Amino acid sequence: MKQPEWKIRLKIDPEQDAALIIMNEAQKHSSFSPFELMTYRLAVHEAVLNALKYGGGEAVLTAFGNAGKMQVEIRQKNKIIWPNLVRPFRGVALIKRYAQTEISDNSRTLILRFLKYF
Repeated sequence: MKQPEWKIRLKIDPEQDAALIIMNEAQKHSSFSPFELMTYRLAVHEAVLNALKYGGGEAVLTAFGNAGKMQVEIRQKNKIIWPNLVRPFRGVALIKRYAQTEISDNSRTLILRFLKYF
């Protein structure tokens, strides 16, 4: 991705809706459809929940984007382990359904990439 138009970094706090904060910032810079807003927020929300539940304590979310593209990175203390069996319409399945995913080389950062559908 070229130089991002916007960037935000948050320490993940279970008392705040990080996914909503990210999508509100992204919407200021790119026009996302209601479907995109909903599905991107859902994927980020599920990834944040997994980081809070399995990440080993503190996690940091960094998001940036431009021209209808957005990338979200969630760095955590513990290594990320995708389950072998992914149940439909739950956590990892929803993340993979709505985002291109990658795990960093050190297995501690989940990278979600979102591209406009049209």
